[in-house]
Amino acid sequence: MSDNIRRIWIQLMQQLWRIIAPGRREVTGSLGELMEALVSGSAANIVPLFAVPLDTHRREHRRRRRGRMHKATTTNNLSKSHWDKAARIDQHDSKEIRGTDGKIKPNSLYALPSKVHNLIFGSLDEIEDVLSLSLVNRYFWAVGLTHIEDRIVSSLAPWAGERIICVSDDSDPSDFPPGLLSADEQADLAQLIRVHHIDTFTIDNKWKKTGSRSLSQRLEDRFKKWEAEHPLSEADRTEILMGLKPEMLEFYPRDQPWILRNLTTKEYVRSEVIALNESFIQRPQIDVLGFSEVLISRISWSSRPIDVGHGLNMSHGKWAGHRFDIVPLSCVPKCASQGWTDVSNEVLREMDLIFTSRKADDWRDSLSRRNQKLAPSVALGYS
Repeated sequence: MSDNIRRIWIQLMQQLWRIIAPGRREVTGSLGELMEALVSGSAANIVPLFAVPLDTHRREHRRRRRGRMHKATTTNNLSKSHWDKAARIDQHDSKEIRGTDGKIKPNSLYALPSKVHNLIFGSLDEIEDVLSLSLVNRYFWAVGLTHIEDRIVSSLAPWAGERIICVSDDSDPSDFPPGLLSADEQADLAQLIRVHHIDTFTIDNKWKKTGSRSLSQRLEDRFKKWEAEHPLSEADRTEILMGLKPEMLEFYPRDQPWILRNLTTKEYVRSEVIALNESFIQRPQIDVLGFSEVLISRISWSSRPIDVGHGLNMSHGKWAGHRFDIVPLSCVPKCASQGWTDVSNEVLREMDLIFTSRKADDWRDSLSRRNQKLAPSVALGYS
């Protein structure tokens, strides 16, 4: 193949992209061609990797859930105490534990006070062990549920604060930003980025694909296997399934503006600035043009130039290898002396250049119309 033909062939070939987190040795599925990922919304599923749940809303979430459970008791003619986990714990701590012979059994695991049981739950490394102990009886479920919820919430936003970069099958790991990869990571990544179907690929199990089943789903599957050998009443089964699948949106309030933070440069992007329409803002998720599109436009890195004109080259993104999270605006100090910079308008201008160069001057209207024809997006895909 002559050099000219080879050059034309390379120019015609599409680059397939994915995002990696070297520190965790994790990789997303393929985003496809970069521009298509920007306009199709296919990158939206990376937002949950960075959207940090708010602990301040957990108490309200639990209060609402108790209300739903109490409402369910009316339908199922169950006593309220059946659902009141705090009451179960208080009752346990206030009574003496006796065996079938009527004698007090202070040496049994069940006889220990709830404070000790909480310490035991907290010492378990595997979430599956936490679930198994929780399923012993209603009392242990009352104690273990808080630990299960804590593990589920802590599993969210796994890439918040991690170094990330968007690479193509034409990227050269030896040319990445300095300090991003170790020598071993460079060698592994050189193989990884050339594999289009990551599901069938492994390097001694060092790298794994994100976006697999959530922790809630894993626990639900494990419970259903356990239930096959331990039949439960409908009330108990409903309670457990509700506990294993907390309503994640409760941790992402709608009444607060969300921002994408670059923790490396102390810059942030506001959702209301980059969103094409206020109605497109679904908590951290934004339809059409949102934080996912901003990220991949600024963290892409390839050996092949991606010149979109106006001096903007996406093949060496200025945020490649940086650390990010998505949080409410209230997490940024209002005092300018703290060093945070709002770059929302700068990012918006860049996105306009990118989309105009590939689409047309009316790209906002065309993409908005396209979005309105589609079904409304789910705010965060954690279920």
